Amino acid sequence: MLNNTQRRGFAIPVALLVIMVLTIMVAGGFSLVSAERRSVADQKSQISAFRIAEQGLELFLVRRDSLMKDKPGYTKVPGAADSVRIPLSGGYADVTLTRLRAPRGNQAGLYVVRSKGVETADAYAGTPQGVRTVAQYALWEPAPMQVLAGWTALSGLQKNGGAGTLGGIDVCGAGATIAGVVVPVNPGYEGKVVAVGNPPVDSVIDPDVIDIDWDGIVNHNLIEATITLPGGSWPTAALEAAYADTGSKYYPIIRVNGDLALPSSGKGMLIVTGSLTLNGSVGWKGVILVGEQIKSNGSNNVEGAVISALDEKLGINVPISVADGTKQYNYNSCEVSKATTTMGALVTLRNTWVDNWVEY
Repeated sequence: MLNNTQRRGFAIPVALLVIMVLTIMVAGGFSLVSAERRSVADQKSQISAFRIAEQGLELFLVRRDSLMKDKPGYTKVPGAADSVRIPLSGGYADVTLTRLRAPRGNQAGLYVVRSKGVETADAYAGTPQGVRTVAQYALWEPAPMQVLAGWTALSGLQKNGGAGTLGGIDVCGAGATIAGVVVPVNPGYEGKVVAVGNPPVDSVIDPDVIDIDWDGIVNHNLIEATITLPGGSWPTAALEAAYADTGSKYYPIIRVNGDLALPSSGKGMLIVTGSLTLNGSVGWKGVILVGEQIKSNGSNNVEGAVISALDEKLGINVPISVADGTKQYNYNSCEVSKATTTMGALVTLRNTWVDNWVEY
């Protein structure tokens, strides 16, 4: 029979075992809570980064000019690539615009806009920053312009001589045939029939049929000019060469306050608030908008669209426009598109938004 004094105690080992088990359970509980907090924080960071990326994408699409205007090499029409960092609440978005297809003629330029959102605020300790990338395809669409004829003369048009063409057949071949000449019913079109189109000569009863906000252009700077005369300089070949990276030729918006005798042939959008005179063999490719009359002397060659006597829309009587000698005034939808490209905007393509753009 064992003596009680020889029995080994078990209370202390059991107590230590219980303490160890409880410690493991408490540590496990803390670990589970920590893992759960980290998982929730990761999800929150991803959602926040997604919000930042989407916000950056939308801001870039509507405010590209203001965001990019101070960047070196910025051009109104996007070039091969643009990039900008946009600070936002809780982080920032790195937005990149990449050209996939340059604009050609009536074909709009194709781009992809990527926005990488990075959360920098309220991140859980020990976790990486939340990052999310979204992207969308977009087209650079020229500003729409109503073109009724190769030459729309709101105070009438007098053509002296039967040589030349006032045409509404699209020289570019991309658009439908329009009228060669559009004039008001009175005084209408005077001269030998050199107009061609569908119809060759058409008439409008009211100058307001022409959907151009001439008051906004003249008095409220509705169209921002690349060059303003007097004050600026007539375009040079060097300017065109500097613009080549945009994938298209240099088509500036030139505004002339007052009268202009066209100094040389050119291209782009020409806005003349007074009268315009073309002498000799000068010509133009693009769009011509004139407040008063046009006096066209010599063998002028114009491709695109011409609208004269727009002051009639302001209630101002304008003398009839006159075209002497051999004339080639022909509608060209490609030249119109090029001239209005700089007034265009990025237009997103439907069903092209993605939130799983691969980053390397």
